[in-house]
Amino acid sequence: MNSTEKIPQSTARAVLRLICLIVAVLLLLPLLTVIITAAGIGGSVVRYRVVMALTPPFCWLMGSIIGLRIRYQGRRSEQARIFVANHVGYTDILVAGSAVGGVFVSRHDVKDWPLIGLFARLAGTVFIDRSSIRSAISSSSGIVERARQGIRIALFPEGGTTSGEGVGSFKPFLFSAMCASGFTVQPLTIRYTHIGDIPITPSNKTLVYWFDPAPSFTSHGWQLLKLPNVTVVVTFNEPVPTPPYTDASAVRAFTELLRERVAGGLEH
Repeated sequence: MNSTEKIPQSTARAVLRLICLIVAVLLLLPLLTVIITAAGIGGSVVRYRVVMALTPPFCWLMGSIIGLRIRYQGRRSEQARIFVANHVGYTDILVAGSAVGGVFVSRHDVKDWPLIGLFARLAGTVFIDRSSIRSAISSSSGIVERARQGIRIALFPEGGTTSGEGVGSFKPFLFSAMCASGFTVQPLTIRYTHIGDIPITPSNKTLVYWFDPAPSFTSHGWQLLKLPNVTVVVTFNEPVPTPPYTDASAVRAFTELLRERVAGGLEH
């Protein structure tokens, strides 16, 4: 019997969680939209600061409803404005939102999603078309612009989800505008460690991790809702100051150092 078969799964649990999730979204998203829109009267900086305050409790609540139990190692740097993390599934958004409390960098098509797209635009999300280097460079400038306003930004620089056994390469052009900016970047490592009391292993990790080749979002999400609580550990790694130079070699070295710090957190 493998470890997947040992994990108790409950359809009743999934139904209850789904109902709670739908109710929470229907109640909270319109309310948050009104609050953030009203905050925008004071300008974009005020709006972003309201988003920073609201993101952690909202993401924590959504994560708790679907069964995530988030634990932290280390502390979030007060000097850091940009946070980079590994990416192993859609639940990382809730985990990073709870840990960082800021705006996100997201794939460009999210802005056109019903309701979610409107909320993402209001929340100051930086949208990026990863198939276009010009879009990525423009998005990098958008990240720096928000950071200069004192806003925290979270992004997943691998460009997609992985199996979590390592950290994929980061795209240097995402960081070109950050170099010589004087900002501090803090790498985060996200690790899902247990399903209930059972450790996550290569034989059962696909119940939580979502990477290619992956089942549909709907089928995987339903499977996740049936599981016992999932423990996820966020490690705040040592912050990295941006280099004072913008040449290609400096950008590549900076990008690789960030990747190494994130990968180092997998060993904890």
